[in-house]
Amino acid sequence: MDAVVIAAGGTGGHLYPALAVAGELARLAPGLSVEFTGGAAGLEARVVPAESWPFTPFESAPWHRGRPLSMLTGGVRALRGAWRAKGWLRAKRARAVFSTGGFPGAPVLLAAAAARIPIVLHEPNLRAGIVNRVFGRVAACVTVGDEAAAGSFPRTRVRVTGVPVRRSVLEGDRARGRRMLGIEDEAFVVLVLGGSQGASAINRAVAEALPRLGSPGGPLSLVWLCGRAGEPAASAVADTAPVPVRVFGYLDDMASALAAADLVVARAGASTLAELSATGHPAILVPYPHAAADHQSRNAEAFARAGAAIVIPETELSGERLAAGIAALAGDRERLNTMARRSSALGRPDAARAVAQAILETIGVPAA
Repeated sequence: MDAVVIAAGGTGGHLYPALAVAGELARLAPGLSVEFTGGAAGLEARVVPAESWPFTPFESAPWHRGRPLSMLTGGVRALRGAWRAKGWLRAKRARAVFSTGGFPGAPVLLAAAAARIPIVLHEPNLRAGIVNRVFGRVAACVTVGDEAAAGSFPRTRVRVTGVPVRRSVLEGDRARGRRMLGIEDEAFVVLVLGGSQGASAINRAVAEALPRLGSPGGPLSLVWLCGRAGEPAASAVADTAPVPVRVFGYLDDMASALAAADLVVARAGASTLAELSATGHPAILVPYPHAAADHQSRNAEAFARAGAAIVIPETELSGERLAAGIAALAGDRERLNTMARRSSALGRPDAARAVAQAILETIGVPAA
C-alpha cells in the first residue's frame, strides 16, 4: 500500500497539528497508509504509538538560529538519519512526505528531497521556523496558519489554511469534561497549560497566585497541567490551596480539559492558540520569550488585538498579576463572553481537512 509519511515532533506544537492531519487523511483517503517518523526521545515517540499510528524514529539533533555549532551538528546528524531514511521511504512506497517543521523531521525531509518524493509543509507560526524555511525552497506545497507566514515561501506554492486541530478537541463536551475531572457544574474553571514541556515561569506564578484566589462570583477550580518535572512541587502547593486544584504532569485527554474550562492560562504557541480559537476560549497568554524569532509574542499580540486574550509578558508575570487577571475575568462574565466570541471568530476548525486535501491534491489522489 502506498503511504503518506508524516515527519513531526519535538514539541506538542509540531506534533498535534500533524496528528490532526493524519486523522483527516485516514478519513479522506482510506486506501493510503499513514506512517509517522520523528525522534526516538521526543514526545512523538510516546504519543504517536499511543494514538495507534505506526512510528519509526530517525537520528536528528536540534538546529538553533544564531548557534552555528548546532547547525553543524544538527546537519551532520540529519544527514546520517537521511541515509537510513532513504531506503525506508522506498520500502514504505512513500508518495509524499508531510512535515510541520522542527528538527526531528529534517532527516526524512532530506531523504525525500534526494529521492524526489513530493514534500508538503505546514507552518503554524506567523514567522517560519528554520527547518521549514530550508525545505520550503523545494516543497511542492506549503500550507500556513496565517497569511503573515506566506512571505517566507515561494508565493505560488502557498495555501492559507489555518492551523490543524484534532477532531477530538473540536468534539469535546463540557459536561463530560467536568465529570472526567470531578468538577462541579457551577464552578468557574481555570485551565493552566504549560505546553508539552511544562513552563516553569507559569508554574511559579500559579503557585504564588493560588493563595490570593478566593471565589469571585462563585466557586473557582483550577486544572493545572504543569509538566512532569513540575508535578511534585505543584501537587504540594495544591494541597494547601484555598480553591480546588487538579494537578497533572501531562494529560492525554486535552479535549475534556478544554471543554471543561471557562478561562485558559497558557503560552502562545500556534497549536495552542488554534485549539483555543477553534473551541472559542478566552485566555491569559504568557508568550515564551525565547521562542525562535520571538514568534510567540507575535502570536499573542494578534489575539490581544482581536480582543480574545490578555497578554502578560513573562518579565511582568507575578502571582499577584496573574491572580488579579483571573479574578477580574471570573467576576465579569460579560467581558469573558465577549472574549470567547472574538476567540471563536479567529478559529479555523476546518484547517486539518484543508491541509489533508492539499496533500492529496499534490499526489493526485482523490478525496473520498
